[in-house]
Parts: sequence; C-alpha cells; structure tokens
Amino acid sequence: MDIIVNAIVLKSVDYKDNDKILTLYSLEKGKITAGIKGVKKSGAKLKFASEPFALCEFVLAEKAGRYTVIGATYIDSFFNLRLSLEKYYSSSIILETLNLLTAENEPDPDLFSLVVNAVKYINYQGVELKILNGFLFNFITILGYGIQTLNCNGCDSLIDGRVFFSGRFAEFYCSSCRIDDAMEITLETYLALRKIFNKTIDEISKSTLKRQEEIKLLKFLTYYLQLKTEINVKSVKSLIDFIS
Repeated sequence: MDIIVNAIVLKSVDYKDNDKILTLYSLEKGKITAGIKGVKKSGAKLKFASEPFALCEFVLAEKAGRYTVIGATYIDSFFNLRLSLEKYYSSSIILETLNLLTAENEPDPDLFSLVVNAVKYINYQGVELKILNGFLFNFITILGYGIQTLNCNGCDSLIDGRVFFSGRFAEFYCSSCRIDDAMEITLETYLALRKIFNKTIDEISKSTLKRQEEIKLLKFLTYYLQLKTEINVKSVKSLIDFIS
C-alpha cells in the first residue's frame, strides 16, 4: 500500500552501499523512519530527497510496518542553511530537538507547522537566534513544560530587580519571595523572555531582541529544556561555541 506524506528530513544515515535510512517528520503521520534506495549513486533521481532539511511530498511504500521512499516531489531544500554556520547550527538544533523528543507515529499539525515555519524564517531571513528561541519556547510549551506566567509566584508582580527561577516548578520569583531551589538569572534574560512570551514565530521575527539578549535567552531555554527532559541536544554546544 502506498501513502503520500508531506515531511521534512530530520536525519539521514548511510545504509549498505548506496542506500540511506531517513527519519522524517510528517504532517500526516508525525515522525516516521523510511528507507530510500540507490541515492548514493551518481545521478540518483531521489538524491535531493535524502538530505537533512529537505522538505518534500514523499510517496512511501508500506510493507510489514516498514516504509520505503519510492517517489518524492521537491518543495524546498532550504539551501541557504548551508551557506551560514549560524543558520546551519540553529536549524540543526530544531531538527535534533524534534528527533530526540518526539515519538513515532504521533502526528501534530501545529508542531509540523512550527518546525517548517521556523526553518523557513532561518533560511530566508537574518533572524536565526530570534527564531530559534521562538521555536524552543513554543516547543517547550507543546511538550507540556510551558512557563505559564512571568509574574513573581509570590507577590504576583512583574520583576524589575533580581530575578530567580525555579526549574522544578517553572516559576519566577523576586528577591523578596524567592524559594530555596530557585536559581538567579540575569534581569536581561528575564526581560528578553518577556519579549517572546506567548508569541508566534511570525510575531517573534519582528521583536526587538538584541544580540546579547538572544544569546542569554538561548542559554536559558536550552538549560530549561535539558532540565525537564534530561536530553542533551549536541548541536546547542556547536552553536554557542560559534556565537560566543
């Protein structure tokens, strides 16, 4: 039985002499694994569909619960990602995070739209860190670890002095209300978070985040994601080393 899915390639691994195993994130079926044959040969017709970041309409043959790519129509290769290390690392974090933290065969149209929209912005506009932070904030919310309010959990006021954050409860505290397990973060990080809080990728692309705010926010969001999931996204270190 053949099926058609719209999907982005999260990962591509060599298999045998000329084949690859693809990890796809699709609109219709969520994350799935599919083999693709002969794409390492010179002049292979489906070579374009076997590379990470490729967004395609895939035709898959299914047999005994396994998928094989038998056709693909190009939608976008996001070629510009390969021309800038910052673009490449930022988009790699998105794909790696999605691959590590989603289960197979659990479609989520909102998450698919978030991923494709974020990669498009990074590819076509110079807003890499801004969009990456927007993706991470929204993805954390989708995972169920979202920060519900930026007000101090003790006095219910916005904070304008020292800021403390409890990763265990996903809560902020001012210096007067802080609890024992809350760590101090910079006011600059807190104010940057306020600029993207509960905003869409489109809205975040127009935000007034400064470069240092973007970097501090990236470190905070990736720290919080790792704390809640216990997953280390290796691409994060590559990006932070590059931009620091």
